[in-house]
Amino acid sequence: LAYVCIGGKYGYINRSGEIVIKPQSLYAGSDFSEGLARVEIGRKFGYINRSGEVVINPQFNDARDFSDGLAGVKIGGKRNRYGVLVGGKWGYINRAGEVVIKPQFDSARDFSDGLARVKIGGKQGYINQSGWVVINPQFDAAEDFSEGLACVKIGGKWGYINRAGEIVIEPQFDIAWSFSK
Repeated sequence: LAYVCIGGKYGYINRSGEIVIKPQSLYAGSDFSEGLARVEIGRKFGYINRSGEVVINPQFNDARDFSDGLAGVKIGGKRNRYGVLVGGKWGYINRAGEVVIKPQFDSARDFSDGLARVKIGGKQGYINQSGWVVINPQFDAAEDFSEGLACVKIGGKWGYINRAGEIVIEPQFDIAWSFSK
């Protein structure tokens, strides 16, 4: 399925261009991830299945796609006068919509290679699927793990760490990207 926008609302079409899920949401995730897509209904995020049925009620202030069976969700926070959401904390839910890693992070990214990038107190580090911090938040910026390495920014330069958090390529680059093949 592919998501499309008609009249300011999002829905999904199949490869023949037929509407499979009627446009109903103010936002739709770019793709189905692990069989679910995040949608925004009434300024809250939830998830639908490929039939368009809401399977996790819209109740989160922000949400990410599912990866490795978990999805980051933001709970709390308030919209400022410009409509921008400020405050709140990120945690993770399972496919049943249950909070399995309590909201405690300033930001949270998708799981990749079994680890997810989180931000605590202005620094980024990594957690495992149990919610344990396995690489302490110590980086100015960081990217997801790919092929066992992640690029991290320390002191204005990018380098690479392994899954144990050890620097394997010293920070020396102005810009760096994830390894791919």
